[in-house]
Amino acid sequence: MKEFCWRTKIVAMLIMVGLLAGCAGTPPMKHRFYWPPLPDDPKIEWLGAYRSQHDLPKTGSQLFFEGVFGKDDPIAFNRPSGIAADGEGLVYVCDPLNHAIVVYDLKNNKVHIFGKNLEQLFQEPMGIDIDVAGNIYVADADAKKIFIFNKDEKPVGNIDLAAFVTRPIGIAIDKERKRIIVCDSQGHKIEVIDLAGKQLFSFGKRGGEEGEFNVPAWATILKDGTIVVADSLNTRVQLFDPTGKFIRKFGTRGDNPGEFQMIKGIARDTEDHIYAVDGKGNTFSIFSPKGEYLLTVGGAFTSEQKIAPGGFLLPMGIFIDKNNTIYVVDQMNYRFQMFQYMDERYLKNHPVETGAASKE
Repeated sequence: MKEFCWRTKIVAMLIMVGLLAGCAGTPPMKHRFYWPPLPDDPKIEWLGAYRSQHDLPKTGSQLFFEGVFGKDDPIAFNRPSGIAADGEGLVYVCDPLNHAIVVYDLKNNKVHIFGKNLEQLFQEPMGIDIDVAGNIYVADADAKKIFIFNKDEKPVGNIDLAAFVTRPIGIAIDKERKRIIVCDSQGHKIEVIDLAGKQLFSFGKRGGEEGEFNVPAWATILKDGTIVVADSLNTRVQLFDPTGKFIRKFGTRGDNPGEFQMIKGIARDTEDHIYAVDGKGNTFSIFSPKGEYLLTVGGAFTSEQKIAPGGFLLPMGIFIDKNNTIYVVDQMNYRFQMFQYMDERYLKNHPVETGAASKE
């Protein structure tokens, strides 16, 4: 009799798992969010937002076990900062107050942490980038080091910047020239080093003139090697040639389209559009390489209950992968958001539901 009861329970559990798996296999209807909105030709689409592993899709068996045993404790952000992605489903988020990197595996719908268990390796991880081999470079602002990991997240070395950098924040790897652009936010300059850590040259000093900085926080590199710097407290973007020679600047303080209140992150897509995050304005704006204003995405929003696509509260780091997927750290909403630049390839596979998006 007892054996029959247990068998009955096991069968019932398997039936329930099967039912849940069937439900999980049918995705809910999704409303798509665009910038600019229809009937204009959209250029940016919102893909999602992530606070913890609980925001990832779940299989039927996962849903069943959560119903029986409850959810695992969330792997939540404390103060997310820099972000990077490999374009293959892995997203790396620096969390300086947790002294660790939070890793989202979007292919396998898993989240884990690395760095925190390595004898408190990190002190204040802020900036992050990935080289062509998949090695991960993390700028630690307090330790004044760049920690290097292979694609399996094993430590393979570090670069000590203490002799010539005051506070490293954003870093950008120049893959073509095999060097690293380091933003020294307190030194108000840019340092250029090779991948072994040898100092090559620096440029900039504190000030408001061309080629001068007031807290340069982040950088990105255009296809021709142009170095693009987010000059945070000067509320502008500056462009330099690969030798550090000033080319141009754009942006000014204000609330109008194309103006900034406080620049945080900077990135570029495969077509060299420049994306600048306005932390205080709670948006990111898109410009041509010449600084021509194109579009603004986002606005202020804070809620622990609603999704609020494109709603930010102090956005920080931004990264654009090889697929033109855009990742933005939404710091005080304790999450990151994903968007997509709707290039020709994306539109072919994901046509808009009404009308057709134009090609640039």
